[in-house]
Order: sequence, then structure tokens, then C-alpha cells
Amino acid sequence: MKIILTKDVNNLGSVGDVVTVKSGFARNFLFPNKMAVLFSEKQHKAVKVASQLEERKLERKKDDLIVVIDQIKKLELSMKMKSEDGEKLFGSVTKQDLSGLLKENGVEIDKKFIHLDSPIKTLGSHEIEVVFTKDVSGSFSILIEKED
Repeated sequence: MKIILTKDVNNLGSVGDVVTVKSGFARNFLFPNKMAVLFSEKQHKAVKVASQLEERKLERKKDDLIVVIDQIKKLELSMKMKSEDGEKLFGSVTKQDLSGLLKENGVEIDKKFIHLDSPIKTLGSHEIEVVFTKDVSGSFSILIEKED
């Protein structure tokens, strides 16, 4: 099945790419998660225009985004969570939690820019990557501590 990606998908492509995938993968995962649309020339042009508009918008905000990256690099965040005797947490720390924690510390970042492969489920220090564009990215560390 030929599709157009509307979001970046790991190991598949980036926004605007035309790729061929199995129909079940497209119907059951990509389409419901709004990561792709069925290929047509009209859709291809619409996706390209939308991605160009998004790039221009981010390009205009690039200086502001660089300031935000500098702010988060300086932050030393910590969070207390309930955990077992070992390292494992009861629950997990998600993008939503991280976005809220950053907001509490005066830095407002949408959770879609926080790159987290899977929720954090262990105690200790974790490096979190924030990617606005290919050119503007940075990271911050967070210390997950055991709640008394």
C-alpha cells in the first residue's frame, strides 16, 4: 500500500515521504494514529504544503527555541516517585509528566517535542532529549528519587 507520512516515523521516513507499507500496518497503526494518509497526488501536495508551513513557522521561532534549549540545559530537575525495594517504580514517568515538571520550572515545552522511547520506569538519573527541528535540539537530565 502506498502512503504519505504526515509525521516522522522511526525506521520508515519523515513528513512528506511517500513509502510502501503492508496494508495491515497502515490500517491498524499509521492511519488511526494520524501518522499517514493514503497516497494521491492531491494529498501529496497538501502534506508538502503543510510541512513547509510548519518548517517556516519553526524557522521564525528559531531564536526563541535556542533560548529555551539553553534554559533546559541549565535545569537540574528531580522527581520523587514510589518504588519497590530495587530500582523499579510503581508507575512510570511519561512525556506529559516531564512537560508538567518543566512548566513548573518556568520552561513551557509541548510534550510532542520531548523524545522518550518509552516511559521511565526506574530510579536514577535519566537524560531526556528535546528536539524542535533537525537543527535545534538539546537535552536535560532528571533524577528520579525514591519517595519516603
